[in-house]
Amino acid sequence: MSKTDFIYDKINDEVIEGLKKDGLEWFKPFGEGEQMYPINYVSKRKYNGFNIFLLNAKMREKGYEYNQWLSFKAVTENNGKVKKGEKSTEVYLWSMSWFDEKTKKFIKDSRELNINEKFESKLRYKKIFSIKYYRVFNVEQCEGIIPIGSDEPKVEKTENNPIEVAESVVKRYLENEPKFKIVHAESGRAYYNVMRDFVNVPKIEGFTDSDSYYKVLFHELAHSTGHEDRLNRKSLTEVMNWGDETYAKEELVAEISSMYMVGLLGLEPHMTNSQAYIQGWCKHLKDKPKECVFAMQQATKVVDYLQR
Repeated sequence: MSKTDFIYDKINDEVIEGLKKDGLEWFKPFGEGEQMYPINYVSKRKYNGFNIFLLNAKMREKGYEYNQWLSFKAVTENNGKVKKGEKSTEVYLWSMSWFDEKTKKFIKDSRELNINEKFESKLRYKKIFSIKYYRVFNVEQCEGIIPIGSDEPKVEKTENNPIEVAESVVKRYLENEPKFKIVHAESGRAYYNVMRDFVNVPKIEGFTDSDSYYKVLFHELAHSTGHEDRLNRKSLTEVMNWGDETYAKEELVAEISSMYMVGLLGLEPHMTNSQAYIQGWCKHLKDKPKECVFAMQQATKVVDYLQR
């Protein structure tokens, strides 16, 4: 087994374990709002892809207050130290290199490529993608590290109307995508029609609660982001038949995306997923680690796209 395959399997095992324990709630963010994205304490940059879900799951498990992370080296360089007995959390990073067919050597720096001979470059260099992992600690696992924003006065959380919050996202998406439509037919089905580029969803009155309506709507909107004029996601554009493997990949992307959206907006939909449904996903993912990683990566792109 290659190192990359080993990491895929490791991530997949974490997701399956999370699904068994928390169901699809595992894919929800740690808390609502933009500020709850996991960030690197030093660079202030957001983590992306499946790292978001892995770090959020650790936040919920340990009950940390701040979603801020840094390496052991960064802790030391910032005059702090890791508390005795604390364990790190792994994050993963894709890197790209090139294999030079002429010299038979690997090149890590793109500046070393012979880009002056464009035609030759396409034949000469082969892109190589690999995945590496790093160990990080939450700021609350450290001594001497002051969390970002901890010195700001606490603002009392106010109750927002979840419908208004969700509607603002939906309205903005429709404004950004003038060719796309949402319709509310009498049918009880919710679906995305890729050929005619519209989402059908039952009227809000037909749901047990308004939050659940938006959960379903965001699932279908997630599908629509895969249209060739948008994110051009293969798991949508290459579906041949309902129920095939590509369709299953797309369904997982949409479900993770909707879970993340309702979490970010502070909605609490009535979860109707049975344990059998959860176990079905666990069984599907068990021997397909790359599908799980793909779905989490694509879901973060969907969420970003919906919130433009």
